Amino acid sequence: MPLTSHLPSVASLLPSSAAWLLAALSLALALWAYAYPYTARTLPFRNLPGPAPPSVLFGSLLAAQSAGTYGRWAATHGPTLRFRALLGAWRIASTDPVAVAHVLANTHLFHRQAGFNALLLRMFGPGVLMVEGEAHRRQRRALGTAFSAEGVRRMMPVLWDAAYALAQRLGEGEAELHDGFMRTAIEAIARAGFSYDLRAGMETNPLSRFLFLATHGIQRPSISRLLQISYPALLALPTAFTRAIDAHRRAADEVGRAIVAARRAELREAVAGEAKGDDGGRDALSRLLKANTSELDEKQRLSDAEVLAQIGALMLAGNESSASALSWACLHLAQHPGVQARLRAELDAVPDDRPGLDELAALPYLDAVVREVLRVDAPLPHVVRTCVRGAVVPLGVPIGGRDGRVVDSVRVPRGTEFVIPISEINKSTAVWGPDAAQFNPDRYARDARAADAPSVPGIWGNLLTFLAGPHNCMGYRFALAEIKAVLFVLLRSFTLEPLPSAPRIERRCQGFVQRPFVAGEEEKGIQLPVVLRRRVE
Repeated sequence: MPLTSHLPSVASLLPSSAAWLLAALSLALALWAYAYPYTARTLPFRNLPGPAPPSVLFGSLLAAQSAGTYGRWAATHGPTLRFRALLGAWRIASTDPVAVAHVLANTHLFHRQAGFNALLLRMFGPGVLMVEGEAHRRQRRALGTAFSAEGVRRMMPVLWDAAYALAQRLGEGEAELHDGFMRTAIEAIARAGFSYDLRAGMETNPLSRFLFLATHGIQRPSISRLLQISYPALLALPTAFTRAIDAHRRAADEVGRAIVAARRAELREAVAGEAKGDDGGRDALSRLLKANTSELDEKQRLSDAEVLAQIGALMLAGNESSASALSWACLHLAQHPGVQARLRAELDAVPDDRPGLDELAALPYLDAVVREVLRVDAPLPHVVRTCVRGAVVPLGVPIGGRDGRVVDSVRVPRGTEFVIPISEINKSTAVWGPDAAQFNPDRYARDARAADAPSVPGIWGNLLTFLAGPHNCMGYRFALAEIKAVLFVLLRSFTLEPLPSAPRIERRCQGFVQRPFVAGEEEKGIQLPVVLRRRVE
């Protein structure tokens, strides 16, 4: 008799269906007890007030994606509050300027959202938008001169080319502008960022196709994506999305390596004196390579993988935020014909068709309109930071705790996600007065802020639109120049009008950027429709 005949059958080792069900229920109960009653009692910031979660699975996370939610919560619970996220996890949200400044300044304690950052690393590699600590400092140092005022002055011809190309593509009548702004922004950053021409073949080029796949994949509502961002270890699972990302990134990296090689060859020619009249550093990547070769200490230089990753980082940073800002600008201008007429009069008075950066910056009403657009409709409505070491965050505005005691600081344990609602901070009535939620460029013609108004910890315009601290937006000058150049050309070429059907435009944040959707036409995706009337000279 074979030895195996003495072994019990596999079937006899398996528990019955009832046993499996009991085990599953027990596990579910244990997980629920840990996620809800246990953490609620042991939470260091349990005294913070906050909204009751409408969902056991999602908490208040889905509600938080809607425009204005954080503002409504702050009005009810105070400027610093707690709320449930996925599977019972707790988050903190704060519009308190002191708390926000502390979180954004202390990047050794608060990193970019861990799960979302892991996804971006998977997509684009270790670029400046994805790394932390010393790696981030090295990369910003290498890229620093590219987006300085002088660096953006060098890029202005590219921005004017992109703006006039957009005006030529647009026709009269009803037009969907957001897609055109996306194309314009990608063309501009590809040429200004690494001297690569995407004007032809954008639909088939591996770089632009990969960018569209990555950004639209992040935006598309998906339980699996939400779980992967909340629990980065799940990114190791071979889902259809991660397989597509990996395949497209391989193709995009091939193009990227060819771009880096071409820019290095141009720099060698410049050094050898063969490229007369050009220092080989007009685009951002070339300036980075030049600094990386001769200007930086050897320990501060970037690796080949880090250099390659800057292409993805530049394309990610330089497209959707500018496109969304331009969409919101056109929506406001179409809805406020008086503002549009005043702005057009200022732009028509400029004698040059392609003014320089300083001349563009000196147009007061254009500056006021752009400031107001970026205040009322910040492309990034909020950011999330993950606490990587236990921290105590001070509050500038003490709040009443759930037990009635005053709370003037919050102890944040490791792993907690801290939400900074940029839109609500930008529209603070304490800073901008009772009309803070309204679009009104005239507020900049006077001192719109009270003498005792709190200071917002931003790097531009007393706004948080471009963030603050070591991870502030280093390309903000480029973004402002691009937005102003496109509006300059667009308004000198067209008049913008709302659609006769007056569709309701909704603001939605899917992923990380606030985008326009037409109510009732969500299946069509992102769109900003207006009527264009070409001006007759």
